[in-house]
Amino acid sequence: MAKTLLPLRIGVTTKLLVWSLALTTCFSIIIFSLFLGIRDVVSTSGRIVGEDFARVARSDQVMDTLLSYLENLRKYEILGREEYLSASWDHLENIRFLVGGFASQGDLSPGISFLHADLANYLHNGNHAGLPGEEQTELWITLISMDRLSLFDRINLSVQEIYARGEAAYRWGIAGLVAMTFLGVATSLGIAIHFNRSLREIRLGINRVANDEEFQPIRTNSSDELGELAGAFNEMAERLEVEARVRAEFISMLSHEIRTPLTSIREAVSLVQDGVLGTVDHRQSAYLDIAQNEACRLSDLLAKLMQISNLGSKRVDLSVQALPLLDLVREATQRIQPIAVKKSIIVKAPRLKKEIWVLADKEHIQQVLFNLLGNALKFAPCNSLVTINVTVLEASSMVKTCVMDQGPGIPPGERKYVFQRFYRGEGVQKISDGAGLGLSISRLIIEAHSGEIWLEDTSSTGSAFCFTLPLVTDQQQ
Repeated sequence: MAKTLLPLRIGVTTKLLVWSLALTTCFSIIIFSLFLGIRDVVSTSGRIVGEDFARVARSDQVMDTLLSYLENLRKYEILGREEYLSASWDHLENIRFLVGGFASQGDLSPGISFLHADLANYLHNGNHAGLPGEEQTELWITLISMDRLSLFDRINLSVQEIYARGEAAYRWGIAGLVAMTFLGVATSLGIAIHFNRSLREIRLGINRVANDEEFQPIRTNSSDELGELAGAFNEMAERLEVEARVRAEFISMLSHEIRTPLTSIREAVSLVQDGVLGTVDHRQSAYLDIAQNEACRLSDLLAKLMQISNLGSKRVDLSVQALPLLDLVREATQRIQPIAVKKSIIVKAPRLKKEIWVLADKEHIQQVLFNLLGNALKFAPCNSLVTINVTVLEASSMVKTCVMDQGPGIPPGERKYVFQRFYRGEGVQKISDGAGLGLSISRLIIEAHSGEIWLEDTSSTGSAFCFTLPLVTDQQQ
């Protein structure tokens, strides 16, 4: 049985390690090249200081001694005094000693070699009368001068060589550092962009799932840990999508199954209340009212579950048309007015200079307004104000509608959860009943209209829920 070959996997750690080693190797090569250049410069400089200048110094000593010898020799020829002859002989001995030092160190330049050989002949017999004359001495001085000039030429060439090597090392070092810096920054930027692109795709996928948006598989084009994470997330999101679809189908089926017996119960209670089965006293009527109200609550809850199931599965049918927004607001305000009167709350509708038309489904937008107004009246204190504002957003061709109350507001830590299904904050659970579906249904309806709904930050107390709808221009009317 053939074995399945697994795709080659290069992890993030391996990539970073390889990149670090490559960068370190390149920098090491540059530094080693600079080290070799500096070593050559130091070696040449050491030779100049340790050898060439030492030879120049010894040549200067030989030259000075020769000049002193020539001076004493001329004084002896003029004055004829023996001390000058003896001093000349001493100078020759010193010259032989200096030249012998040259020879012992292997410095046999032409002038030194010639002087060494001549001195051996003159000083061999120790005869003072056979000292070299002025002409011979001037020849030695000329040869030593030529040696000195040759040494200076050599030093000059060596200095030029040091300068050239130093300049080359500096030029190549700067070029290498610039190239490595550019390569390092470019490659690091490429790695960062690669990681950031993968992380951005994963983050967007997580946000889509968290916001109940349509799932789209994450594609990272990577075989490292980020690619594995994206694959695991895709698998998880697909399973969640399947479970959500199964749950929606189950809720839909369950709602249909419960609605029939619930309708029978409501009809039976209604018949008993009407006295079809006999006279109903006051106490019995009170209990029948409770049963009828609870049955109505169950019917409303089933209707909401059916609606959110249909909206969540994108099965909502919208009948979009151009509608005056102010009429929609007025109808919703009239529907909610009995609750407002009961709590002595004033619902302030907007006053517009001209009629604003929006593209909307009347029944669904009425439900959104009713949900927002109902929440505002539920949490607003008695004798307070609920305000509806309408703003035209010309830049985006949208109309913004806000419902604002003067209630306790929503804690910052709970604001990001208010549009989730079945979510009810801790404070809400204590003061109000409900299933936590109104805002979730409103969001699905507004998004189906290509709009947005959000909880707006307010500096004062209370809450402000806003949503947008497409604006109908004069040409569209």
